[in-house]
Amino acid sequence: MRFTIRALLTSVLTLCVCQVSVLLAAEKEQTEQQLQQVKQQIKQLQQRLDNKRKQYSSVTRTLRSTEKKINSAAKILRATRSQIVREKQTLKNNKKQELQLERNKSKHQDILAHQIRSAYSSGRQEYLKLLLNQEQPEKLGRMFSYYDYLNKARTKSIKELGETLVQLTQVQKDIQANIKELALLEQAQVKEQKRLLSLKEQRKKEVKQLAASIASQDKKLSHLRENEEELESLLHQMQKALEQIFQQQNLEGLAKYKGKLTWPLSGRLALNYGEPINRGIRSNGIRIAAQEGKDVAAVFHGRVVFSDWFRGFGLLVIVDHGKGYMSLYGNNQSLFKDVGDWVEAGEMIASVGQSGGQKTPGLYFEIRHQGKARNPMQWIRG
Repeated sequence: MRFTIRALLTSVLTLCVCQVSVLLAAEKEQTEQQLQQVKQQIKQLQQRLDNKRKQYSSVTRTLRSTEKKINSAAKILRATRSQIVREKQTLKNNKKQELQLERNKSKHQDILAHQIRSAYSSGRQEYLKLLLNQEQPEKLGRMFSYYDYLNKARTKSIKELGETLVQLTQVQKDIQANIKELALLEQAQVKEQKRLLSLKEQRKKEVKQLAASIASQDKKLSHLRENEEELESLLHQMQKALEQIFQQQNLEGLAKYKGKLTWPLSGRLALNYGEPINRGIRSNGIRIAAQEGKDVAAVFHGRVVFSDWFRGFGLLVIVDHGKGYMSLYGNNQSLFKDVGDWVEAGEMIASVGQSGGQKTPGLYFEIRHQGKARNPMQWIRG
């Protein structure tokens, strides 16, 4: 009877585990499907944007192309610098190991030399003399043990010295490889720096051309309105797509975190929310002046739904936080996240730049709810 109950319990537990595994697999598959749907929807939006971009002026198209090249060059340069730092640390560790192995080599050589001298000074008689010397036969066993110990110690010292020499040779080879790799990386860094500087000079000319093409107040106003309308259209289409796909998403929105969000970066407030930009046009976000290349961080947990160049905002990242809340990060130099990537508060998503036709480096930052701009200063921790 006990066996039957135990067998029944085992069967029930096995069935439960199987069901849980099936449910987890199904949930994972559903999440993957949702991600693919998001990417497909974003791709369709991108295609619409590309069609729209064909209508842009040649100056705007050229600026977009150059700023995307700057994005690529800056990312390569950043990765190269990081690699150089890692390679220098590896070289430092290898040199430290080389020093320790050199000390070990000297130590083993000294021990071995001492053992050889001891064996030579007291070992001329060695085994034969001991065997022939019958005056103190009770010491014979002890002497044999002593010489056996000396021989084993010498063998061990020789082996350890050999192993140390092998390790030392390998470390010295590694050091040479490190030095060679560093030289190549530094050459690549210089080359990429020159390319980046060249692209920035080209960009300066294009920004001047763009400014000249919209020199009049009416044209500036029209340009700003077109930028704003295009962004609002994108956000509206994106919000609609996300609502259709994520009906039961676990993103909790930002409502509970008003006044508690982290700053996307530290810097001087160059443009405040609601500040006039042109006749009838006010800023929907804030602009934080900061050094070019500085890290830009997500203000809260969410998923990246846009990561590309956008007219008027340059290289732009949009993070969906759920419940209709989104945060926007514009005018970047480089973008480090792709559509579908999850981000946490404080996680690096971009670097500060002046893309989108800006004359000075900084970050343009917005918070939107149901597509409408909200004052970021009321949401960020003071």
